[in-house]
Amino acid sequence: MYGKEQLCSAFIVLLCFRVTQNASLSLSEQNKYKSLIEGQGLYTLDDGVEILTSHNFKNELYGQKNAWLIEFYNSWCGFCQRFAPSWKALANDVREWKDLVNIGAIDCSDDDNSKICRDFEIMAYPTLLYFHENFQEGPDNRGAEVVKGTDVHTHREKLIEKLIREQTEGRGKIFPPLLPIHDTSNVDKIFSELPVDIRYVFLIVESPQSLLGPTVAMDLHKINEIRILHTFNNNSQLLGKLGITTSTSVIALSLPKDMVHLSGDFQTRAGISTAILNFLESKKIKIPERSPKPPIFTGKWADVEVPDISSLMEAREREALNKKIKEMGDAVFQMDLETALRISLKTEVGRMKNISGEKLAALKAYLNVLAKYFPFGQNGRVFLNQLRNRVNEATNTINGEQIFEIVKDAEKDNSKVFSSPERWLACKGSKPQYRGYPCGLWKLFHFLTVSSAESDLNDDHADPLEVLNAMHGYIKNFFGCFDCSNHFQDMARKKGLSSVQSRESAVLWLWMAHNTVNKRLSGDSTEDPENPKVQFPLTERCSLCKNTDGSWNYPEVLKYLKHVYSSINVRYIGSDSRILHLGLEGALPSNGSSSIFQNIDTKGLQEKDVRS
Repeated sequence: MYGKEQLCSAFIVLLCFRVTQNASLSLSEQNKYKSLIEGQGLYTLDDGVEILTSHNFKNELYGQKNAWLIEFYNSWCGFCQRFAPSWKALANDVREWKDLVNIGAIDCSDDDNSKICRDFEIMAYPTLLYFHENFQEGPDNRGAEVVKGTDVHTHREKLIEKLIREQTEGRGKIFPPLLPIHDTSNVDKIFSELPVDIRYVFLIVESPQSLLGPTVAMDLHKINEIRILHTFNNNSQLLGKLGITTSTSVIALSLPKDMVHLSGDFQTRAGISTAILNFLESKKIKIPERSPKPPIFTGKWADVEVPDISSLMEAREREALNKKIKEMGDAVFQMDLETALRISLKTEVGRMKNISGEKLAALKAYLNVLAKYFPFGQNGRVFLNQLRNRVNEATNTINGEQIFEIVKDAEKDNSKVFSSPERWLACKGSKPQYRGYPCGLWKLFHFLTVSSAESDLNDDHADPLEVLNAMHGYIKNFFGCFDCSNHFQDMARKKGLSSVQSRESAVLWLWMAHNTVNKRLSGDSTEDPENPKVQFPLTERCSLCKNTDGSWNYPEVLKYLKHVYSSINVRYIGSDSRILHLGLEGALPSNGSSSIFQNIDTKGLQEKDVRS
């Protein structure tokens, strides 16, 4: 059990006051502190990674004595999901360094964090930024990008290389000496600038390519009576003076001239540390205990109440809805399209500090196809047209924050632009990190290619690449998963996107591209086990889409795609269809329902949405 005193800490004083006063927490208060007591996005407090959010970012980063290495990521990004385990491993691997350099992460897909990610001009996910000690807030202070490693070992190497550069440039004074001893032949110089309480200097001799010396120096920096230095095995002057003939060795030095050659495995970080620690134990030097992982409070801040009938009904309602969604197969939902649109404009476009040049041209093309084909009601069409005109008027640049604020304003209830909450239906994964936005974006562009094909069947001058080029420009310039974006661009070149000659061919090209991605990611760690990536459409959903020899029947596939993604077949579960028809039906009547899906088109549920 945890006492009230244990729960109180500097950042939750107000929260603890509420607890000690036996007051229950409001939902907004619980949400505010949720990330600080449970984690956020791809990380929990058990992972060792410091969870940073809009609520604690500035206090943790600015003016602190320790440095930071922070991952700016997006929780729906497949590459970020694959990257996360190695980032957790790094945080635990360098846990002893935490008082000098902390490993953190911030989820840029969370709206609350979007301003921070925009201010730091995060252009791709994940991005690693290093912030030196006593870092100060300022418009030009954005940290230094650090190259991503491929696993915990290369992550650590990249971090050590950055810390060495910091000391080379005159910073990093909080770290132990990480630069090698070069050309001195006077052993006394090794001790000349050391604090008087240093009893032993351990000199690690290693190859110029090795980083073991500075790594071990960071590992053992909490032992106050020692100093760990390193030199390269091509430093012939110093090695000759010390009588060292081996290419890798560890020597314990003490004044006046005592020198002990240690024995052990000096090819590994653990081997060197063990040799040094064994020596210190023989000399009765006190060794601080390794930092244990901090205890994690896993209880709930608010009082737990027995579920009432309404909450049980909500749970059953959700379960029934999820079952219904799966039974409907490849159906397209207004809620998924609107959620994808919101994230693309707020989180993706909105994270850009300044949009100009190629990015501005791509945004104009994207907004153009949205304004022409997105299935909004009257207010929604006005919103998209005004947004398109606002961007088209920008001759040189537009700020992403402006886009973000415009969309946020359109989300207000009285705007009656969006007919549904920002939530996934068909694109909902079995866990938060699965499916979501990538699924929604595929559905959005499938819908747009079909809408484009349906709108200009008799137009010989229609641009067949209108939607595909807009999609390519969007993914190249705004899609946050850098790895995914590169894969798509490479596929577009290899699969001949630029050679598409008709709008119906564009529908098929996008279907082919989607199946290509599904094949590449099948079995990947980012695949939702309850929604495996398959080649669609499945035979049970389109019996004519494959020939008897197993090959695709392209005319039937096209017919199927045009049926599924047709505007007349969009489903309205979870949406208030009155908003979509507001231009025809006038003002909305009041609705006092308390259901969690109170804005459901009941008629659509009973008639239109029974189709699969």
